[in-house]
Amino acid sequence: MDVDSPQYCNNLERRRVTIMFNQVLKQLWNARRSNAWIWAVLLVVSVLLWFALDIIYNYEAAARKPLGYDVDGLYNIELRYNWTTNADSTLDEDNRTIYNLIKDYPLVDKICYYRGDEPFSDNRMYEGFTPHSDSTFTVSTFIRLVSPEFFDVYNVKPIYGSIDSEHWSQGEYPVPVVMTRELADSVFGDASRAVGKTCYNPYYLMANISTNYKVVAVVADQKPFGYSRYEKMIYMPNQPEALPYSNIVVSVKPENRATFAEKFYADMRQPLERGVFYLLGAEPLSARKEAYDLSHGTVNYLNTTYIFIAFFMFMVFLIVLGSFMMRTRRRRCEIGVRMAMGSSRRMVMLQLMGEGLLLLALALLPALVVALNIINADITVNTLTDMSALLFIVTFGTAALLLALVIVAAIYPSARKAMNLDPAETLHDE
Repeated sequence: MDVDSPQYCNNLERRRVTIMFNQVLKQLWNARRSNAWIWAVLLVVSVLLWFALDIIYNYEAAARKPLGYDVDGLYNIELRYNWTTNADSTLDEDNRTIYNLIKDYPLVDKICYYRGDEPFSDNRMYEGFTPHSDSTFTVSTFIRLVSPEFFDVYNVKPIYGSIDSEHWSQGEYPVPVVMTRELADSVFGDASRAVGKTCYNPYYLMANISTNYKVVAVVADQKPFGYSRYEKMIYMPNQPEALPYSNIVVSVKPENRATFAEKFYADMRQPLERGVFYLLGAEPLSARKEAYDLSHGTVNYLNTTYIFIAFFMFMVFLIVLGSFMMRTRRRRCEIGVRMAMGSSRRMVMLQLMGEGLLLLALALLPALVVALNIINADITVNTLTDMSALLFIVTFGTAALLLALVIVAAIYPSARKAMNLDPAETLHDE
């Protein structure tokens, strides 16, 4: 075979890699006592790092999924009641006047009101609904009673059907309702065919109250706050007379958002003091979302997990760095002999890197078994994201990759130092 042919060069390169791999295995075996504790550390850290990454994925993946509605530029108008004032007779009239004053405020773009289930809070309302086609089961769902403008303000678009604002009223019969896709699937079996079908509330029926609801539209699945799963939701018309007990939400154009809360309070504090009502302020829903996530401790929990991950990485870095620094110092003569016999500086570095990475690979095998047993015992944190084969591959693979990068970074200084050894001086010193 021609020594200059590509095949000969490839065979020679494969032979060199095989020889180097055998040398790395032999070196690891010869230093098995000193490698044992590094292997044990890598085994434990691999499992802990995978578990921490699984926690991170569980929450961060859920937080990055869309809410199903848009809160950018939305403000909750916070009104309070001074019940020391006797104005019960004008309650409805005062509230309607307040609503119209807010609607006519120049910086307000759109306005709506709703009650029931409130996003980014612990105020939840739920009911059960049963299809007329099959009364053998009831599906529980959260419920919001909203004005017709709600869907436009929150940018909730139908994926099936349409919402007719003129007929969005509890005076209609059957009462029009809008369901999220998950709820429509649960009640009717197929969300794409839910529009036009009817259902009823069995709890009202037991109280001899006739209920009949007709699905006019199906919208995307929605979440009550950032770090949560999608939950079933139904929208129903809110009565105008329920305005005093409803939340008022306005949307503001981007150019007016920076100072809207301050200007609105300064301009409208006195005009909105009517009867028992007074203005407390305008709260951005984006700020309420962040505050709710913080109040639940999820953000602090995630920050703590990130700190643990950084600690694991730093610990592995220091252990591998110190170990290979001492190992390279002890093996100066061996490295000098290899280089004197024709081993390239690149091969010296690759061999040292190979020792660290092969040691990691030997630790990852039992770590994989431990991780699978943890999953089998259902000890993982899968409150928001279900465990799957793909999720496990991503998180465990990420843990292995991070450890590999740390090991390479830790070995590089000693490998660089070994590459710069002068074979003649090294052998003379020895």
